[in-house]
Amino acid sequence: MRQWISRARSGAACAAIVIVAACGDRRLKKLSTGIDKDSVTVVMSSDVPYRAQDFLTGGKHWEVLLYARGDTAAADTIAWRKLSPVVMTDGKVAGWGWGYWEEQASMLNIPVPPKD
Repeated sequence: MRQWISRARSGAACAAIVIVAACGDRRLKKLSTGIDKDSVTVVMSSDVPYRAQDFLTGGKHWEVLLYARGDTAAADTIAWRKLSPVVMTDGKVAGWGWGYWEEQASMLNIPVPPKD
């Protein structure tokens, strides 16, 4: 009986990991800091992001490219948090993902969309 419970717990843990991983954008793992915008378009398989934001603060040009995730159905509107941010500083990738952008935006006093 204990062995069955242990296997059930292991199976549930694996299923949870798969579900969480499916929510992310796998393309982000292929990015690296310092690459230019042209390389980002190749990695993200899109010439144009779904949305883009520009900020000039701290003597730097910040550009946030927001891409629709691969698992997101094409629609007229996509919620902010369903997008994958790629953050560029002075034309080079500085980081990506909501965690990175929230941290940078907080330091720069730039508002970000609330979590759902």
